[in-house]
Amino acid sequence: MKIYISEESKQSLHMAALSGIYWFVAAIGCYQTLFLQNIGFTATNIGILNALCSVIGIGAMSFWGIYADSKNSVRHTEILLLIGCMVFYSLMPFVRNVFGNALWPYFILCPICVLFRNPVGTFHENLIVRNCNELRLNYGRIRSIGSILFAVSATFLVVLIPVENTFWIYGLCLIPVILLTRFSRDPQGGSMRRKGNKVPLGELFQNRAYVMFLIFAFLFYVGLNFEGAFIPFYMAEVGIDTSKFSLLLALRAMFEVPFLLLMVKLRHRFSLHSLILISPILMTIECVGFSLLVHSWAGMLFFASFFGLGNGMFIGTSLNYVYEISPDDAKASAQAFFASTSQIAAILGNITGGWILDMVGGRMFYMVAAGLFVISIVMFVLSGHSHRKAKAQAA
Repeated sequence: MKIYISEESKQSLHMAALSGIYWFVAAIGCYQTLFLQNIGFTATNIGILNALCSVIGIGAMSFWGIYADSKNSVRHTEILLLIGCMVFYSLMPFVRNVFGNALWPYFILCPICVLFRNPVGTFHENLIVRNCNELRLNYGRIRSIGSILFAVSATFLVVLIPVENTFWIYGLCLIPVILLTRFSRDPQGGSMRRKGNKVPLGELFQNRAYVMFLIFAFLFYVGLNFEGAFIPFYMAEVGIDTSKFSLLLALRAMFEVPFLLLMVKLRHRFSLHSLILISPILMTIECVGFSLLVHSWAGMLFFASFFGLGNGMFIGTSLNYVYEISPDDAKASAQAFFASTSQIAAILGNITGGWILDMVGGRMFYMVAAGLFVISIVMFVLSGHSHRKAKAQAA
């Protein structure tokens, strides 16, 4: 008997496979900070390098956005980005073979990698999110496959691989991602940026709810860069083996899944504004725990689970929230400015974060990160009135 599979089911399976394998491979490519720490980079060095990479990342997003417009294809652009990641990121450990213990070559190679690595995640998610919207697929369920396989990869593969080898293995493992992307459906309308009529940016930035959200996002992402960029240094300070870093990433990824799977039901009962507020609250709990209460590996895993829950909520709500509060004829620009805000925050977070960590130590550093999340919470609560007013005007 012939089994009929609908086009919607085919696309859902394809998008789930693409998301799952992409994030499975991404887990293998998360060890740049740990590698640099092992070869002699201080927290300040890494902060400066990451800030430089964030500056390059802003320009890279604009460049690849213009390129995507000229080709009218998100899919084509993502394939080129994946190829660039495969080539340049794989070179990282071989630099040491050529230049020994010199640090300066990484200030050249890492920014080149960023030209491809920073935009690729945005284009990857854009390809899936837009296809899910156009085909009415469940994005939360599809994206949860990515979180699950990220955790599987981090737990069962990367812990068995020396850090130096993760770079070229990551490059090889991108080949199936490139093939899946090649045979993906290109979203209708193609590129990420508007074509044709002029975008009413004045109307967008007169939208107080949107402007307040950008301010919240800036503070939130500064805290997020504080939290994430220097974890190996914190682990070393409190006496936790940094080789367990991959297991920490795996646990956090697994805790992203519950909210992603429940996102459709949660959105039926609560507003996006209420849901998105949960993210910085949970991340604040993690940072306070790191600062005051963690004295063992088990304790670190316990508080890291709060970050995973918060990140899952943010993944499932943030882009949809921007879509909801922005004007109909400026939604693409609203998403672009949101992405740029995260990159600008990354510059400040990395420059100041490494310096603060070296000055005050890991425990006090995470209390500073908690303070940033609290400030972002206050800002987002204040934006609630603007959000309700914007919805009332739209109605």
